Amino acid sequence: MKTEIQILFFGLILILTGCVTLYKPNPIYSPLLKEKGDLNASALIGASGCGLFNLQAAYAISDHVGIMIDGMYHTRGSTNDNSSVEKLNMFFAEAGAGYFSTFGNEKNGIFQLYSGGGYGYTSDKIDNGNQPYPEVSTKYFNIFIQPGLGIKSEYYDIAFDLRANYVRLFDIHAFLYDQFAWWNTDLRFYSDTTIDFMIIEPTLTVRAGGEKLKGILQLGVTIPTVHPNSYFEVNTSSMFGIPLFKISAGVSYTFGRKR
Repeated sequence: MKTEIQILFFGLILILTGCVTLYKPNPIYSPLLKEKGDLNASALIGASGCGLFNLQAAYAISDHVGIMIDGMYHTRGSTNDNSSVEKLNMFFAEAGAGYFSTFGNEKNGIFQLYSGGGYGYTSDKIDNGNQPYPEVSTKYFNIFIQPGLGIKSEYYDIAFDLRANYVRLFDIHAFLYDQFAWWNTDLRFYSDTTIDFMIIEPTLTVRAGGEKLKGILQLGVTIPTVHPNSYFEVNTSSMFGIPLFKISAGVSYTFGRKR
């Protein structure tokens, strides 16, 4: 009986504190490639609304075609007074390809259009020794299209990108979640359930610094559109509004440019 009461108690904590997290957006990658041979790499820390650790890279295989890859790792851990630990781990990687073209008298303006997809895995659980505490895990994939406009100069870059991102969660394993109807409304964490939604992500990216090494600040918003309730079910903290605003910062390095 004591174990059942503890399970119910920590289940309530998960819901009320918004700890059930199965999906987080990654920072938007805006490569701003200009010509064949351009190679850009970036590393960012997500401060709000997106994953914590992020790596990005893009290469121009011609004067108008580029490829890009990026990866994200997100983690969170908290310990309660009774030594129970809530652990979240999320891994995600995606790749894309697209078209870019310069415009303007000095060819500093850039139009870019990328599309691609990715794959991720999430595990979120409460652990306390050998006791059976709630745990949920899932796999997911995304498909995106991302047009953007930018200005690229020697010491600063500015870009605005608009990503439409379709996400589907599948292969859900929900140990103990499906035993409590009050904790599992709409069957959202049952193991035979798939969850999908679409989000729109307008994003402003600013880079400033030297010719090759620049600092990055990225600001954006996540707007759930198709099946918005599904998005909030797998990212419950977003129901409070602030996590819908995305902030990330880091560094970017461009090398290998054709002279």
